Amino acid sequence: MDIDFAFICDYADVSGKINALGIGFDTIYAREVPVRPRTFYLVAQLRMSVAEAGGKEVEFHLIDADGADVIPPLKKKVEIPTPAGAFETKGRLAMAFNNIEFPRYGVYSLHLVIQGSEMVRIPLRVAPHPNSSPPQAN
Repeated sequence: MDIDFAFICDYADVSGKINALGIGFDTIYAREVPVRPRTFYLVAQLRMSVAEAGGKEVEFHLIDADGADVIPPLKKKVEIPTPAGAFETKGRLAMAFNNIEFPRYGVYSLHLVIQGSEMVRIPLRVAPHPNSSPPQAN
């Protein structure tokens, strides 16, 4: 199983093909923390042999810089189709992250885990808004 592509975006829908808006951002700007940004999505396309097709357990993790889960893993089961006469197939995923609270500025990452194996890790940074003063040290 391979990943053709994976990205974070503002909105995505998988209905046959992937439709996505606001593709590829990596920073959430906030005037203060904690912050609850708009909904965002992790999108990925998997490619595999037809022998690997079928039901897959998928987990989406949001991890902070210390390696701790920011939220409990989002889990779902997906069915990867087996097309007739083909030697490979694709699975398309889009997971919405709604109302997530980021407690502090810093680096986070989104992880896609399939059948217990990490397939993708995408960094996501929460940073002070460019037009605001720098955060005060405690």
